[in-house]
Amino acid sequence: MSGDNNIDIEKWIRYAQMDFDHALKTTEAYYPVPIEIVCYHCQQSAEKILKAYIIAKEEKLFKKTHDIELLINHCKKYSSEFNNLSETCALLTSYVVTARYPPDIDLTEAEMKQAIKDARQVLEFTKSKLKEMGYEYKPT
Repeated sequence: MSGDNNIDIEKWIRYAQMDFDHALKTTEAYYPVPIEIVCYHCQQSAEKILKAYIIAKEEKLFKKTHDIELLINHCKKYSSEFNNLSETCALLTSYVVTARYPPDIDLTEAEMKQAIKDARQVLEFTKSKLKEMGYEYKPT
């Protein structure tokens, strides 16, 4: 691990955490809750933390993608434990587009709650894998 790489990984972890924190704070700060924005930030959190893991394995991102399932499948090369996340994240990928572009946004509160649950699971699991590798985000 190079020092520069370590800084980059920690930035990826921090950005993933910030997206998740923003999703949670948005549910408290707005009424009505902008469900599509919360779902979008959940997708972004999962995407960034998985990319952090891939980069931490000293691998360049194999291609630019927002596809959570594709990223999880790539992470499985390094740990079969990522199998547990495959089904969890089936819907997160769709939020990168559907939540960003009107007018056909039709997400429910139940979908939002599931997105939060799924993003939390991906974030916490992947952060634990990164911590095992010596990478950890410490809020300042």
